[in-house]
Amino acid sequence: GAAGAGAARLRVAVTPTFSRQLLLPRLALFRHAYPDIELVLQVTIPVHNVTAEEADIELRFGSGPFPGREFVHLLADDVCPVCSPEYLHEAGPFDGGFESAAAIGRAHLIRTPLEPWRTWFRACAVDLPEPESGSQFNDLGLALDAAVAGFGVALMRIKLGQGWLDSGRLVRLSPRQVRSPHDYFLCWKPGTLERWECAAFVDWLRQAVT
Repeated sequence: GAAGAGAARLRVAVTPTFSRQLLLPRLALFRHAYPDIELVLQVTIPVHNVTAEEADIELRFGSGPFPGREFVHLLADDVCPVCSPEYLHEAGPFDGGFESAAAIGRAHLIRTPLEPWRTWFRACAVDLPEPESGSQFNDLGLALDAAVAGFGVALMRIKLGQGWLDSGRLVRLSPRQVRSPHDYFLCWKPGTLERWECAAFVDWLRQAVT
């Protein structure tokens, strides 16, 4: 509807890959359920201490807490190493499910500060340092696209990257998946949820992504 007396504008700050993979495919359902809410999406880089001052609701990525904000836990995820079928054919096979220092050492590791490799190394009891060279991206989707392009092996968040697996662009290198230390949270300034449209969006998104 037009932005008349009944319409409410809601500004939401979201991270790029989350919005593309998990939010946008569900947004038609939100618009149908709440036609009086005019949703304005702003894309933000998912860095722990950067806030989007103009936003009513912020999607934050990390482990919390978030000073000066009230927040709810939205989504946890597991990680698993993935690469393109072409890269696997060219550089693999990686014996033992990519869980030994020898197998990992044969691959180019795609890096992102958002999802460090040490999570995987620890789970596999592999004594390797965080890689300091190789391609690096500050967006999880770009890291996965780089893996599709044959840059090497990426550590993928399973729920976030399911579309890449379903399409066959990426393949898992291990049946093991490890809980990521980083979760998604919804944050807002105290008092924000007294506005009905803000409370409605938080409730809807929590149900939509579970």
